Amino acid sequence: MIYLKTGVGIELRGDDILLAAVQSNFSKAALTRFMRITDYPRFTRADLCGVIDRFFRDNGLGRESVVLGIPRKDCVIRYLDLPLEARDNLREVVRYQVQAFEPTEEDGFYYDYTPLEGAPGQKRLAVLLAMVRKSFLDKQLALLRELGIRPLIVAFGSAGIANMYLAARKDVGDKTFFLADAGKSELELFALRNGQLIYSREVSKNETQSWSDLLLGEINEAAARLRLGPDGVLEKIVLTGESSRDTYEEIRERIPECELLERSFPLASEVNSQTISEAAAVCGLAFTASASNPAVKLNLLPPDLQRRRGRLGIAVAAAMGVIILLLLAGLSLVKPMQDNQRLALLEKETQTLESRVRIVRDLQSREEKLETQRKLLADLLNDDDRNLDILKYLTETFPEDTYLSSYTYNKGVISFGGESGSFSDLSSQLEKSPLLKDVVQRGTVSKTQAGRERFTFEARLR
Repeated sequence: MIYLKTGVGIELRGDDILLAAVQSNFSKAALTRFMRITDYPRFTRADLCGVIDRFFRDNGLGRESVVLGIPRKDCVIRYLDLPLEARDNLREVVRYQVQAFEPTEEDGFYYDYTPLEGAPGQKRLAVLLAMVRKSFLDKQLALLRELGIRPLIVAFGSAGIANMYLAARKDVGDKTFFLADAGKSELELFALRNGQLIYSREVSKNETQSWSDLLLGEINEAAARLRLGPDGVLEKIVLTGESSRDTYEEIRERIPECELLERSFPLASEVNSQTISEAAAVCGLAFTASASNPAVKLNLLPPDLQRRRGRLGIAVAAAMGVIILLLLAGLSLVKPMQDNQRLALLEKETQTLESRVRIVRDLQSREEKLETQRKLLADLLNDDDRNLDILKYLTETFPEDTYLSSYTYNKGVISFGGESGSFSDLSSQLEKSPLLKDVVQRGTVSKTQAGRERFTFEARLR
């Protein structure tokens, strides 16, 4: 079988690394390879690189379309309910929401978001927001760099499963589907409606709790949050994950609409069907890498590492596909005695195109490096940061009993607050500042236990 597009999914699940490859042509997509590296920390970096290299090399896989999966427990999912007016400035609104969620200034979030389509006439805007701690993702990306892998996308596993499942169904409409990913000791239940991921929640299973009780409780919780009343239609409940078979055996008599994903797997598979439940999440990630238009479009990769899919590579692959189809069509018109000659010609043409593809990929890699250098130079040339000047001025001119506790700068507007024992002197001093103008006090001045006055000012840069 000749495949034109390839996607590779990779997930660091505890001490294991899971890899899956999904390859596709014009007629179908297939899970072609799956590998689990158990207890990878015991490997030396050289040995681990060797194992990864063999997975790509022996299976003829490229590294251009790799998706890294973030475990659900390490990904923060929020559904924002906003007024419709927020659509005009949605990027800034979401950025402020993310800042409100961040635990500290030192460890913020990488994030991405996507608006969700509501019912006709809806007066509110729903937004799916996904976040991951920078410190956590930076460590995973550093490990992948050591292994020679630069992911194209970073997503969470359930988004991959959703993309794979929705691509196989043609009747999503307004129907609601519940998918449950049962791990070794945790369960994630997520809901799909109208081709969108509208709900996601993960809980841990305690030792005294059965899988069926845990799943039923989560289904009831999801139905309440989604306002899926008695008349609401739940089309199907689909189970996958390492403990999905145990969960299915416990619950199939209580919920007849429940089924295992492996029994209706949306992709053709050259992998043993028993591994489907184990590989579902990483398979969905690989499918997301190979799909041209996935349903859930989220990428948690840091903005400075994001890159577009190579258009040259896609064009060459399409050209290869057209040539192969023409040659195959020609085979059906010649006499059987000429088949061997035609196949030899096809193989020769394919080898010639593969060498050109390698050249194009090398050019594409160089193009990406030059683009990165261009962005760095542009940032240096456009750098006009006045924050150090402002902070130096405030530090040197404030009275000795005055100090700052907060400071923000956004597009020429400065907001800062703190405490002072000489508030009246501070106000007059700020009005005479050579750096600040339009100084305005925000909020009320209150006394602290130490007798200082707590203040907040807003000003503009001159």
